[in-house]
Amino acid sequence: MVHLADVNYVAVLLATITTMVLGFLWYSPILLGNAWMKQRGLSKTEMSGGGALTYVLTALTALGGSFVLALLLTLADETTVWSGLVVGLLIGISISLKIGMNYLFEGHKLGLYFITIGYHLISYVIAGLIIGCMQ
Repeated sequence: MVHLADVNYVAVLLATITTMVLGFLWYSPILLGNAWMKQRGLSKTEMSGGGALTYVLTALTALGGSFVLALLLTLADETTVWSGLVVGLLIGISISLKIGMNYLFEGHKLGLYFITIGYHLISYVIAGLIIGCMQ
């Protein structure tokens, strides 16, 4: 049974912030932003970065993902760094496989798929480590 009282909400918030920071870096020229733009066929002038609503909704999705991860970790007898890492990795793999279905039907480039799933895999592993460490 899921135990809302066992969720460390500070850990969920920290995992959310970390996910947002990673996304900012991942899709910036510092890491894979240029490769992502190339795979999407976009130029720097075509990049809007999204409006305020985009960032609010992105933060809410990151918060939701971190919260679900924390809830899943309450199902275990004991939450540890190891269980956080494993559950985070499994969620990341599951999401990556599901995203793969979209990429197959939408005909996107394989490089774009790997950039996208790489972000999700790493963000869930990091979130799992944070929540597993703190919960």
